[in-house]
Amino acid sequence: MKISPSTIGLGVSMTIGYGTLYYSFSVLAPEIARTFRWTESFVFAIFSAGLLAGAVSAPVIGRMIDRYGARPVMSLGSVFAALTLALISVMENAWQFILIALLAEFVAIAVQYDAGFAALAQRYGRNARAEITLVTLIAGFASTLFWPLLNWLLTLMSWREVYLVLAAMNLVIALPIHLTMPKGRQKLPDRPEPLASSSPPQAPQILQAGSPRSGALPMALLAISFASGGFVMSAVGAALLVLLGDLGFATATAIAAASCIGPSQVAARLIEYLRRNLFSPPATAIIAAFALMLGLVLLAGTVFAPASVLLFAFAITYGAGQGLTSIVRGMLPLHYFGPEGYGRRTGTLSGIRMVLSAAAPFTVIFLKEQLGTSAALAALVLAALVSTMSVLALVRLMAKAEPV
Repeated sequence: MKISPSTIGLGVSMTIGYGTLYYSFSVLAPEIARTFRWTESFVFAIFSAGLLAGAVSAPVIGRMIDRYGARPVMSLGSVFAALTLALISVMENAWQFILIALLAEFVAIAVQYDAGFAALAQRYGRNARAEITLVTLIAGFASTLFWPLLNWLLTLMSWREVYLVLAAMNLVIALPIHLTMPKGRQKLPDRPEPLASSSPPQAPQILQAGSPRSGALPMALLAISFASGGFVMSAVGAALLVLLGDLGFATATAIAAASCIGPSQVAARLIEYLRRNLFSPPATAIIAAFALMLGLVLLAGTVFAPASVLLFAFAITYGAGQGLTSIVRGMLPLHYFGPEGYGRRTGTLSGIRMVLSAAAPFTVIFLKEQLGTSAALAALVLAALVSTMSVLALVRLMAKAEPV
């Protein structure tokens, strides 16, 4: 399959979107706290509130993409992202920081995965699976690139100047990419790529209007699966090292294991891209959910047997599940419901997911402090189980639906 330069460009812009508006915070927040003599908990609380602002904006931006197209929405997103980052560089008090941080996360959704997936759905219809996978494969290196880059920049300049550099990245690199994105949709057959099998491929099943299985129930199952999976990934991303320390693992061991998550994530996405005809989107969704759940079961097993082999097995298995889950978020709604109304639909799903994602770090740490690390891990396993059962129920429901 020929790789579109616009898809590669979108992967680059998504890397900048996540690197400047998400991963930068964990590096720069301590610097901000020191400058203003704020507690780090206060600064991170504002970031979590910002994620809730993103949950509010996701459905709105999704509808705007459906109505006006991805090019103008994402281009304006780059402009406003640059503006908010530049404003952070000159803010002088807590109220200014709160307002600007909320605005930054409110517009972030316009330059991150959900907007990018909607752009690809508009362009390629149901054939966007490979493009979605390629974009996540490229953007999967956002933390790998930006964490060391930001730490290096801090040795050369102040955090205020670093924020100006991040603003410039959105204007100089991301904005031109979004402005040159192809407009409209290619004239391609609206059917998925065939699976590697001897039998002819089946068209994706679209529910008939009025069917008892149509309407709210499939969307509810998707929302539950995505939201509970988002809860898991947000909690693990924020609290993993804290939990591993409480489990008795040495810092060096914990960091070494956690560092395996990223490569495993990218490897799973690469395999999905190269072998995308092997499994259908529903099968990939099931594999992703089971991998997340299995990884967390292995992590919970370290409560009883704190062995490093279990810890590294968790990191590899969980990383693969996390890598595939990002792809599933884009391709499963497209597979089942098609490109019409894709922005609105994924915006709604993202809004629900982001609410739980914002609450996850606080919830897990609260459970750890009140009931112990075992309770926190049990909550994560339960959330992963809910995600798995929901996607299984969705696949079964849709398999029984009559295609039109």
